[in-house]
Amino acid sequence: MQAFVDARYEYHWTPLLGSLVGHLNRIGAAQPSYVIGAATGISYRPPEDAGLPDSLRGGLSALGVAAQVIDVAGPNRVQRFLTRRRIRNELRADRPATVYGVGVSAFGPTFGLIVGVDDARRAWRREGPMTEQVSPWLSESEFKNVDPLIVVSARRAADPDPDVLRRAAAAALAEHAPLARAGLGRRVEVYGSDQSLDPQRHAHEVQALAANWGEAAAFWREHPHPRFSAVSREMAVTLSRYATLFPYPMGGQPNHPGVRHTAVHMLHEAADLLDAAH
Repeated sequence: MQAFVDARYEYHWTPLLGSLVGHLNRIGAAQPSYVIGAATGISYRPPEDAGLPDSLRGGLSALGVAAQVIDVAGPNRVQRFLTRRRIRNELRADRPATVYGVGVSAFGPTFGLIVGVDDARRAWRREGPMTEQVSPWLSESEFKNVDPLIVVSARRAADPDPDVLRRAAAAALAEHAPLARAGLGRRVEVYGSDQSLDPQRHAHEVQALAANWGEAAAFWREHPHPRFSAVSREMAVTLSRYATLFPYPMGGQPNHPGVRHTAVHMLHEAADLLDAAH
């Protein structure tokens, strides 16, 4: 079999969002990343959490997309075979698949798009962060060893209803605000400990955190809400100030006591804002 789909990954600090932007664009359900992130809850999650938000399916449905999310975390070979067959079926239908372990980052595997398969070379064509620099091809043997194997397949089902979209985004923010606050708390604990941080990786997470809340603010500015518009706007401002402490890729000085003290102060401000979201 040989099948290819003309889908493109869109660079984003959060690779899952970048993959979904390209995915939805291909299936005729295009939306900007700030809309996808707000509706699915991705924008509110701590960036170090690699899992999928529980609100992903509902958010995609609100965007007019029928999606199936497959999470094969164990080494069951039959399940993995069936999952790869599902990806082939998506390619035959001229649709990509969003898959964890396809993208490549400086910090390990991440989300990307499967956009083709070529049995003659026993490899899958992929689109994602750094794949062009490393290789746009993923060998079948490597793909078999991806763990966990998470796949999102999607097709356009309907035009999104603005009211349904707003309700989905509000539910996602309410659901994920405690997780976001817990993520800020973990950062405060790390800064208060003697744990050494890798400047580049830490800076990437900080920039992703700030960028995601900036996009959440953009969504709630476009779709006004009595609480969430103000909270997301102030979160975006506070976290953008926080992000200036740790520029990517150099990373700043995350292990300097004075810098950590300043970061903790800003994170407490952000945590207070999330408390106001309840």
